[in-house]
Amino acid sequence: MIFEAIQHFVTPAIREVKALGYVREAIAIEARYKRCRAAWTDHLGKCQQHIMAAASSLPANSTIMIIGSGAAHDVPMEELLALSHSLILVDIVHLSKIRKRYKNSVQFIEQDVTGWVGPIFHNSSTGDIPGCLPKADIVISLNILSQLPLNLIKYAHRHQISLPDNFAHNIMADHLKLLTDIAPQTLIISDIERHYMKDSVIIEKEAALSQCELGKPSDTWDWHICPKGELDRDISLIHHVAFWHNSPK
Repeated sequence: MIFEAIQHFVTPAIREVKALGYVREAIAIEARYKRCRAAWTDHLGKCQQHIMAAASSLPANSTIMIIGSGAAHDVPMEELLALSHSLILVDIVHLSKIRKRYKNSVQFIEQDVTGWVGPIFHNSSTGDIPGCLPKADIVISLNILSQLPLNLIKYAHRHQISLPDNFAHNIMADHLKLLTDIAPQTLIISDIERHYMKDSVIIEKEAALSQCELGKPSDTWDWHICPKGELDRDISLIHHVAFWHNSPK
């Protein structure tokens, strides 16, 4: 806990980003990855497999953008770099470990892609237009679509800030539009349902996407994100994950 507190203090980020919990969350995810790496292996492998398959089919010297890159555990970094494409990693915060490792190899962009972090922090009911991202040949939304509204909603509820109607749905819909604005080819990996398990029995299901019309996924699998003992002594959490790949005709 002391190490995580120090890491939170020294990680550079604007005050709005820290206040809404994004730095704390990035540190916590990295700690969970270390604890749950074995349980995450299949999920990370699936993500890397689909990303690499799409990247391998691109023309030489293409530009790949990954939104939600985080610590890049679900990204086949070395294999992508070996293809000699340009790689852009986008997230609201990148911890120093990945920045140092790839500082000479990729372009890092730290940005709120929702346009709502600043307005909610300042108690505004109107979102900003997100900063412009560069164009790419393919853009990958990586395990982020369902997560985009969560910190915003938590902070708003905690501080009794009113949000527009259909807030979560609109955040996700805007993200999907952003992807098509960036690149002609999109790849989306997101959880679609969360299963709370006890003794291998589903005791609760929770939809992860808010009526997003993505069509039938190309692949689905389970991510054992929180094995028993991680969140609760008796309950585990599994994310049912889906993959969509829309490429030019």
